[in-house]
Amino acid sequence: MNVDAQIRVTIPAGGQGSASKLSLSGLAKQYGAVHALRPMDLDVASGEFLTVLGPSGSGKTTLLQLVAGLVEPTGGTLHIDGQDHTWTPAHKRHIGVVFQNYALFPHMTVRENTCFPLEMRRVPRAELDRRVAAALEMVGLAALRDRFPGELSGGQQQRVALARCFVYQPALILMDEPLGALDRKLRESMQIEIKRLHRDTGATIVFVTHDQEEALAMSDRICLMNHGLIEQLGTPQEIYEHPASLFAADFIGISNVLNGRITAAGLETPDGTLALPPAAVMRDGPAALIVRPEHVELRPGGTLRGRVTESVYAGSEFRLVVTLGSGSMLVMRCSSGQIVPMIGDEVTLGWAPERARLLVS
Repeated sequence: MNVDAQIRVTIPAGGQGSASKLSLSGLAKQYGAVHALRPMDLDVASGEFLTVLGPSGSGKTTLLQLVAGLVEPTGGTLHIDGQDHTWTPAHKRHIGVVFQNYALFPHMTVRENTCFPLEMRRVPRAELDRRVAAALEMVGLAALRDRFPGELSGGQQQRVALARCFVYQPALILMDEPLGALDRKLRESMQIEIKRLHRDTGATIVFVTHDQEEALAMSDRICLMNHGLIEQLGTPQEIYEHPASLFAADFIGISNVLNGRITAAGLETPDGTLALPPAAVMRDGPAALIVRPEHVELRPGGTLRGRVTESVYAGSEFRLVVTLGSGSMLVMRCSSGQIVPMIGDEVTLGWAPERARLLVS
């Protein structure tokens, strides 16, 4: 039997549309007059990879602590697998947690660290040995089982933390910015590793991060938070392509925001009248047009005219900053294979109307 299968058969695969693994209803946390988390409703499907994303102070860590049972709520309920665990102590919730600092025992070997949660649960020795061997094989550390954490790289230590979490097959896995301490290249490698583990085991994962690129790359869905509330909930593509607010547009990726007023002719801005997206809400008043850099094009005779004031080479593309007549700046991307304007060049810009997103104030 394949070692991955030994773990896979004990954790049912799932995803969106599956039965709810975690359900929050009106869950809230208040510290005196401070609302760390306002009443929240959220369902996480069995086998789903949900990323909780937001800036510092948005409530994402408070949410994770409430789910883990590390703090008590001031309102609402929390169900796991249909059972009420609102007041269940943390050690009885059958939840695995992977921390940013790994939290490995320095005096224990890789194998001993991985064994620990099973030993605490008094798992029979034969079953323990089987599960530990499968978990270490799954994360590629079987050959390093006798090393101590101090003898491992950062990425290897993170793999031990993952093995220790997956080995006892928790009902739910919480990850609290587990890749924040790694350099960029290693972080991207570990993103792929965690996605593979999620796919192979079918585990339900709630992943907390402030890194937007990480959220876009890893998630089935993203729960974007701001000021203790859910700002937007959806797939990475939905949130990136169809932000529901200026905050969502600004926080997820780079957005060009063009403010103006809606008229019969389009969106009137200091730099010209811009075409509205198809089926846009047509009502007079202030609004903003959101356009991603990859959708902005160099167009002879385009609506917007400006001057290239900055150019950044990024390997496969150039990122240009174009300053318009009003002083507003647009960011656009040009592939390195096309003719790229130089700093100081006058350019005219445009985009396909359906590529823009209109947000009405």
